[in-house]
Amino acid sequence: MSPARTPRGARPVSTRPGARRGGPRPGVRGVSQAAAQVRRAPAHVRRMLTLVVLVVVMGAILAPVLSGYLRQRAEIGEARRAIAEEQAQIADLEAELKKWDDPAFVERQARERLRFVKEGETAFTVIDDTGTDYTETLPGMAPVADDVLAASPWYGQVWESVKIANEGLPETKEP
Repeated sequence: MSPARTPRGARPVSTRPGARRGGPRPGVRGVSQAAAQVRRAPAHVRRMLTLVVLVVVMGAILAPVLSGYLRQRAEIGEARRAIAEEQAQIADLEAELKKWDDPAFVERQARERLRFVKEGETAFTVIDDTGTDYTETLPGMAPVADDVLAASPWYGQVWESVKIANEGLPETKEP
């Protein structure tokens, strides 16, 4: 047999049985093909991972927007509640103002609050059931000036009463 002619750089093909051929053997994978198949995940796993990544990114984008929306809704609800309270207060004040348009109500308030009386009426003030007014000086008691009482605190009033306790009373001889 004559050797087969091959183009330059090509390996000569052997025609004997059991000789090695240029391609991979049937049933045996090459190292690079096995590594490529191990690295590649099935299509449904890749889709699931893509979906999870998209959900996480959307959650990161929407979380601040949603929290701002909920905060603003709470503020709006609080403002509406405050407005309703103020409107109720305004209605109460307007009702009170309408009462003051009635002359009988104004007269009653002047009599109760300011102790006003009409001409010819006599006003009575009941101090207690004994009829004693404790602001008047009693016989044998030194009077305290009104300006002293008005301008001093309680302890000043006590001290003034101690200072003037014996003024105006007759002195007694000791035995």
